[in-house]
Amino acid sequence: MKKYLFVIISLVSITVGKAQGVYDDFIYTRQAVQERKVVPWPYLREADVFWAKRITRVIDVREKQNQCMQWPKNPLSLVLYNAVRDGKLIPYVDDSLRSVMTVEEFLGRGSDTDYVETPYDENDPTLTRTDTVYTPFRPEEKIKKYRVLEDWIFDKKESRMYVRIIAIAPLFNPKVAGIELGEQDLCVLKYHRSPDDADRNDIRDITVNMEVFNRQNDAARVTFDDWFEQRLFSSYITKEANQYDNRIKDFEDFRDNKVAAMLESERIKYDLFEKEHDLWEY
Repeated sequence: MKKYLFVIISLVSITVGKAQGVYDDFIYTRQAVQERKVVPWPYLREADVFWAKRITRVIDVREKQNQCMQWPKNPLSLVLYNAVRDGKLIPYVDDSLRSVMTVEEFLGRGSDTDYVETPYDENDPTLTRTDTVYTPFRPEEKIKKYRVLEDWIFDKKESRMYVRIIAIAPLFNPKVAGIELGEQDLCVLKYHRSPDDADRNDIRDITVNMEVFNRQNDAARVTFDDWFEQRLFSSYITKEANQYDNRIKDFEDFRDNKVAAMLESERIKYDLFEKEHDLWEY
C-alpha cells in the first residue's frame, strides 16, 4: 500500500512540475497550456489546389493589437532566440530554407559594433589605438518586427481559402560605428515542418506551449500557436509573388512614394479577400 501511495505522490509531483510556466504563483495548478499538442493541418492534395499566391507580410509588435507579442513575461522574440540558441530550432539564411546557419553564426549576429579611440601612452595622449566594442544582442529590445512568408491556397474540393504560414523571420536593425545598416533578417525559421523533417522541431512545436497575454481573461489560455493560426495579429503586406521577385517598395512606381506603396499593400489585401468570394462554390 505504501508503495502505491509513493507512486501516486510521485506522479502528482511530476504533473505539477510540468505545469509550471509563466504563472507559477497562481492558487491552482495551471497545466492546460503545458499539455497542448500541435494540431496538424488537414491533408491537401495538389490536384485540389485551384489557385495559390505567395505573400510576404510584416508584423510590427509596436502596433496596439500586437503588443501582446512583447509581453515582458514571455516575449516571442526571446522565445525564438532561446529556442535557436538551445538547438531546438534550426536557423536558415534565407527564404529558400536550404542554407542552414550554425548556432555560432546565429549568436554572432545582432550585436552592435562601435570603435573607440583609447590612449595607450599616459605620457603622450595623442597616441591612441582603436578598440572594438561589442554591445550584446538583446532580442526583447532589438526585435520589433517579424517578416512572415505565407501561401494563400484555394481548395476547390472544400471550396475554401487556406492560409498557410511557411516561415517567420525576426527583423533587427544592426549598427556599426553608430550607423544603422537597415532592417535585416536575424534568421529565417520554419513555421511548420514537412514530412521530410519529421525529426526536426518547427516554430509550432515551440509556441504551442508558450502563452500570450490575454487582455480579456487570465483564465483563458492563448498560446503563440493560437495567435498565428487564428490570425489574431495585425500586419501589412510587403510583397506578393511576381516575375521580378521584388518587394512592393522595390518597384519604380513605389520606390519614392510610401503612400502609394501602402495603398498597393491594401489593394493586394483586398484582392485576396475578393478572390475567395469569386471562386466560391455554393
